Amino acid sequence: MSNELSCTVESLEVPRQRGTAIRRRFQKGCFVKEKDGRFYSLFYADVDGKTKLVKKFIGHSRDLSKRAAGRQHALTMEKVNHDRGSSAPILKGQTFQDAVNKWRAAVAPNLAPGTVRQRESYLRVHILPRFGRMGLLEMDVHAIQQFATDLRKSLSQKSVVNILGSVFTILAYAEKCGAKVSKVGFADLEIGSNTVPADVPFFTRRQATLIIEAAQEPFKTLFAVAWCTGLRAGEILALTLDDLDFTRKTVRVNKSSDDRTREIRQPKTPKSVALLPMNTALETKLRDYIHSYWKPNPSQILFPNRTGERRRSRANVVRIGLKPVLKKLGIPGNDVGLHAFRHGLATELVEAAAPLTVLQQQLRHADIKTTLKLYSHVIPESQRAAMEQIGGFESQSLLSSESLLKFARK
Repeated sequence: MSNELSCTVESLEVPRQRGTAIRRRFQKGCFVKEKDGRFYSLFYADVDGKTKLVKKFIGHSRDLSKRAAGRQHALTMEKVNHDRGSSAPILKGQTFQDAVNKWRAAVAPNLAPGTVRQRESYLRVHILPRFGRMGLLEMDVHAIQQFATDLRKSLSQKSVVNILGSVFTILAYAEKCGAKVSKVGFADLEIGSNTVPADVPFFTRRQATLIIEAAQEPFKTLFAVAWCTGLRAGEILALTLDDLDFTRKTVRVNKSSDDRTREIRQPKTPKSVALLPMNTALETKLRDYIHSYWKPNPSQILFPNRTGERRRSRANVVRIGLKPVLKKLGIPGNDVGLHAFRHGLATELVEAAAPLTVLQQQLRHADIKTTLKLYSHVIPESQRAAMEQIGGFESQSLLSSESLLKFARK
C-alpha cells in the first residue's frame, strides 16, 4: 500500500471494546507516503458506535514537503485524540520535571555558572509552571507553540528564543537518556520577529579616548585593554601577568571570571580561547601600569581588588570606575557597561572596512551570525555618511528645469 511509513502497524491496533463502550486509547496514528506521491494519515476513529480505520488525505509531495506533511499529520492526531478524550500516557519518571532533575544532576555542573543561572531563571519563572507536571510526549508542537505565543505577549522574540532553547536542550538530553519525546524544533514554530531593533550601546573612538584619559588607575589601563582587545568583562578580570607576552606582543585569553562568585572558569565558548594582538598603544599603557601601579599578588592577577587578594567584580568596576567618568564627561550612561568598549571596537573595525573574518577572530564569535548582527547595527550610520557624501548636490551646479527643457528641444 505504501513505500514509506512513520510508525509500526502495532500502533494502529484496534482498541478492545467492552460492550458498546469504546476504550479511549491514545494513538499516534500512521504517516504514509504512497508511490504516487500522496501523503495520508491513518488512524482509528469512532464511526456509528464502532471503531474504524480512517485514511485521511494530507496532500501531494509536489505541493508540500515531507516535513510539512508530517506536521499536518501531528496536528490531525492531536485533534483526533482531543475529540476522543485521549491523552498520552505519562510513563513513570518521564515528566518534564523528571527530565529537569536529571539535567540538573548530570549536565548543569559542567556548564558555566552564568549559563546555569540564566537557565534556572527561565525554568523557575516560565517553564516549570507550564510544563513541570506534563509528560514529555505531551509537549508537542501545539503545546510549545501556544507557550511561545503566550510568552510573546510580554517578552521580546530574543527572550522567547532563549527560553525555548532551554526547553529543547532539556528535551534533547531526556531523549539521549532513552525517554520518548515529541520531535519539536524551532523550524516547527512561528515566533514572530522584533518590530523594533535593539539599541546596542557602544563607545565611539573619541569617547573611549576621553574615558581612558579621565579614568584613574587601575581603571585607566583596564579600559584601555577593553578598547584595544574587545575582551569581555569576565575575561579582562581573569587576566594575569602571565597572559601578557611583550616579546610576541600578544594577550592570551583562556579563562573568565564569574560575575557572581569571581571563580575562574572556561571562557564563553571554545572559540573564545585565543591569542590576540597587543598594539603599540596598549603595550605602552600596560608597561607603564605594571611598572608604576601594579602590585605583586599570589595569583598574579592583573587587576586585583584593593587588598590584592581577589579579582574585582564587573559591577564594582562599572559602578566605581566607569559611571563617575561618564557622568563627568557628559556621556549617557544608562544601560552602559564594559561591553560598550567591545561593541565600540567592532564599530571601528567595520568603519575601517575590516574583513568580516578579522572581526569574527578579534571578537572570537563562535557563530558568524553573531558577527553579522554587529555589522547590522553599524551599517545604518555608515550608510547615512556614505549617502551624505554622494547624494548631496549644489543647486548652482545643476541646470534649472527650464534650461533642461531648452536643451532637450535642441
